[in-house]
Amino acid sequence: MWRFFLGIVAAVAGLVAVAILSLYFYERPTILKIAVPHGGEYQKLFVILNQEFVHGHEEIRLRIVQTSDEAAASKAISEGHVDLAVVRSDLPMPTNASTALILAHDSVVIVAPPGKNFTNFSDLKGHTIGVITTESSGDANRRLLATIESQYSIEPKDIKVIDLTANDLARFLRNRQIDALFVFGPVDSPQISGPVTTVSDSGGASGAPTFVPILEASALAERTPGLDASQILRGAFGGSPSRPPENVATIGATVRLVARNDLDNSIVGEVTRLILANRAVAATTVPIANHIEAPSTDKGKVLPTHPGAAAFLDGEEETFFDKYSDMIYIGAMVGSVIVSGLATLASRMAVSGHARFDQLLETALTMLKSSREAESLEALAKLENQIDDILTQSLAVTAKPKLDNHQLAALTLAVQQARLAIADRRIELGARPSPQRPA
Repeated sequence: MWRFFLGIVAAVAGLVAVAILSLYFYERPTILKIAVPHGGEYQKLFVILNQEFVHGHEEIRLRIVQTSDEAAASKAISEGHVDLAVVRSDLPMPTNASTALILAHDSVVIVAPPGKNFTNFSDLKGHTIGVITTESSGDANRRLLATIESQYSIEPKDIKVIDLTANDLARFLRNRQIDALFVFGPVDSPQISGPVTTVSDSGGASGAPTFVPILEASALAERTPGLDASQILRGAFGGSPSRPPENVATIGATVRLVARNDLDNSIVGEVTRLILANRAVAATTVPIANHIEAPSTDKGKVLPTHPGAAAFLDGEEETFFDKYSDMIYIGAMVGSVIVSGLATLASRMAVSGHARFDQLLETALTMLKSSREAESLEALAKLENQIDDILTQSLAVTAKPKLDNHQLAALTLAVQQARLAIADRRIELGARPSPQRPA
């Protein structure tokens, strides 16, 4: 019996060990791979955010996977190589991912040097536009310019496009190689304000730069998912007189953090919470963090929000018990059935042990009585053989169930009494107790 209970103790210890290991793996940080364009502000942003997660001992860690540009980041998550990605909404969006956060609202700014007079984008036909390109944007800005041209039915050959960097801009303006500049990004960022200042200063004191509006921005946004009609507010770039002197209609897009749709909702919700909680700290190093905002949770959006992020933003996150209540309930039922079964088995083994003891003891006592009434030596020898069998059965290693110490002591006493009775009966029948005993 003690072996059975020892087995139960070992099983319980095993279950405890499994529970401890499960808790260990449950508490380990979840590492998420995030595709980020190489060399841009967003790479710096997520490096800082991950450092904050580590310092705060949070359960999320970010492993940055650098890509050549935003389009490559979108491709990385589409092919399942990463869990999160930084993408632009004006580029083809991954179909297997949804928005977790909006990182920034970027706008198109088209500015011409002082002395140029363009009242609408269509006036740029037949002129040369310089497009600021960065390592992270790739050809995305050129593609956006082509989308705007299609709205005005302008053929690509009708506008000459020159790719240039912010460092080359002053030289191109000085040599009058471009008639206007196309730049894309957050209006209040150095990415925009720097080139705008360079264009403004290129005319000396001859006048203010010209901001070229996209008057059909609303129609373009309606036709093209991922684009938004927006405005460059009067005085957005400072100066006196204000630059621009009045609101300018333009087109914009969002930079988004997207998460795979098959990523657990609780993980996406936690990522959303942590980034929003740490954006102020990150903004002290990377100002673009100030642009991070929550996406709309309205259903039916062209660019949907991930259910995990939406649950956090709407305060509908599932608690641990909400999520696993069914498993806990079923596990409790299964556990109670197992425990009841083990208890029943132990009870039956105990009853079986008592029954086996009663049977052997009754047999020994019966032989005790029979030995006193035996009429021949042959009968006594037969009884002695039966006693040997009882002793063998009670001590057998393979016997199931085992007899405990008290039962063995009682049975041994009964066997001894039976052997003494057989010896006494032999004497009564005239048998010799030993070969040395005289006749």
